[in-house]
Amino acid sequence: MSDIGSEEFDEDEGINLGSYEGDRNAEEERHGFGKATLPNGDTYEGQYEHGKRHGNGTYRFKNGAKYVGEYSKAKKHGQGTFWYPDGSRYEGDWVEDKRNGHGIYYYINGDTYEGNWYEHLRHGQGTYTYSSTGTKYIGTWINGKREGSGELVHANHRYIGNFAEDFPKGLGKYKFDMGCEQHGEYVLEEQIQEGDTEEDEQITIITPKWKCSRITEIENAVYN
Repeated sequence: MSDIGSEEFDEDEGINLGSYEGDRNAEEERHGFGKATLPNGDTYEGQYEHGKRHGNGTYRFKNGAKYVGEYSKAKKHGQGTFWYPDGSRYEGDWVEDKRNGHGIYYYINGDTYEGNWYEHLRHGQGTYTYSSTGTKYIGTWINGKREGSGELVHANHRYIGNFAEDFPKGLGKYKFDMGCEQHGEYVLEEQIQEGDTEEDEQITIITPKWKCSRITEIENAVYN
């Protein structure tokens, strides 16, 4: 769903902007603190500057979503928290209505991601925690996918290596708490899955396959 609020600052054009109660400046623009109900049913309570949402405020969407945080020239900009209708939540930086910078996303299945964002996508360094297993991915993201160097941290071992297109790929190693390392590489294997009927398109399934090359012992193998 869109998390961009409705516009409400074209009074000179004679557009119905809904109801408003609050401060105005000498030009009769919404300026200062105010409360507004927009024509689409959304509401906003907070600071205005020259007719635009600017400063701290709370925007409630009629579908149940809510944003509490900073605005600049009617766009979410700065620090803010967004509650989505499906129950997920984002806390962190915004730039011109998009998740940009550092933030934490709480997903409806219990997973969390904390790290860098760009244009609404996980991008840069970050940690994704899988709620069902407790496994963590710590590493690099590009356009929402695991890409580059990273670690998969499990309960009693971890994998350290490279990732590509969200899969482990290339050289890497497993470190086990019992005191050994397993070196090798991941190779991506493609398998074509036929559709149920002639009209259905073929589906390409990519599966990472681990190929071990050697095993070594390590000392003081304790990982937190």
